[in-house]
Amino acid sequence: MNHSPQVTLPQGMTRRDVIAVISEIGPDLNLSGAAIFVLTKLIGSTSEKDWTEPGADPTFYGTQETMAERLHMTARQLRSHERNFERKNILKRDTKANGAREAGTGRGLLFTPLKACFADLLALRDQKRAVTKRVKELKSLRSVRLRRMKEAIARLAPEALEEEAVASVLVRFDAWPRSDRLHSLGLDRLEAHVEDAAKLCMELEEIIENLPDSSCEPAETFRSFIQEDNQQNPSVSCNASVDERSAGKPAHSGFLRSGPSGPDICRENECEADSGVINPKLEALFEPEQLFKLASPDFQMTLQARSSQITKEAMIDAAHDMLSPLGINYSAWRSACGELGRLGATLCVLVLDANRDHPQTPVRNAGGALRGMIRAHKRGNLNLIGSVIGLQRRRGY
Repeated sequence: MNHSPQVTLPQGMTRRDVIAVISEIGPDLNLSGAAIFVLTKLIGSTSEKDWTEPGADPTFYGTQETMAERLHMTARQLRSHERNFERKNILKRDTKANGAREAGTGRGLLFTPLKACFADLLALRDQKRAVTKRVKELKSLRSVRLRRMKEAIARLAPEALEEEAVASVLVRFDAWPRSDRLHSLGLDRLEAHVEDAAKLCMELEEIIENLPDSSCEPAETFRSFIQEDNQQNPSVSCNASVDERSAGKPAHSGFLRSGPSGPDICRENECEADSGVINPKLEALFEPEQLFKLASPDFQMTLQARSSQITKEAMIDAAHDMLSPLGINYSAWRSACGELGRLGATLCVLVLDANRDHPQTPVRNAGGALRGMIRAHKRGNLNLIGSVIGLQRRRGY
């Protein structure tokens, strides 16, 4: 057996890891699909022990004819692949003059160069994974920007479209690349595009704020659970008996219940149907500064890493960045934005994240809990106000 001093795989790595890494980053090494297939088969035909033993040379001793038959190709095609691997310093051909290979003499295809540079290939794989993850995050963040722009445009009155500033924004918005082409931009250009998209959103929203009358449509923040109460809401108590038994309630029932506890004939239900608004004293709970104080340390750090100011948009971006750490699928976030609006979805994520350390009913599955909140909202049973109030009391504010 041949031995090369100080040539070893990183600790814990085996031949299986070598095959997996080659399969993953082969295209980055300018290897075709066929070349990757051949290379992994050659590696799989070497000794497992030679890959883990320091100084040993993993060697393929099989004949070209036999291996070519196994790979369903000609010997000439296999020989072409071997020469390509040698040029890329993946293997070293050590054969007799006639090309023969013998295990007894150690003659064959030596994968010592691959074994020696495997740590670099691992670093390349990790870098590729990081880039892929970041691109995915940026694409989903661009989706948030796109929704934000469309919502702002929907608030524009027809006559506002004739404003020069608005027209300029719309021209730049029309130049945005399509969502299915974002991946082709590359990481640097995609980073710049998402940053420019955020600035364009802010520019349009600032223009809308300065217009005399933007639209007949309400802003997104005027949702059913955070409306301003301009009418007198009489104090009404339920006139029906209430079952105080707690058995059978779900672990997160405090997040989902908002309706009165009485039946349909209850006066509380009648009042709720008439008013449909909340106490204005609770409106302060939905200020970004107040929400920031209630958020978890992880949420706060995420926001501060992205923005120096605590704004609603910064809160929304922070909630978006918390999806992956919380194990929330992006489809759930998209559904929450569609049902509750971006601010409502942000409140849900903030509450779920903050209640991971709840002393009695900690949130174990934030993704499942978020989908449960969406379903509760569709039924009209979501109580975000109560959740925020409960969190405020637990924080001692």
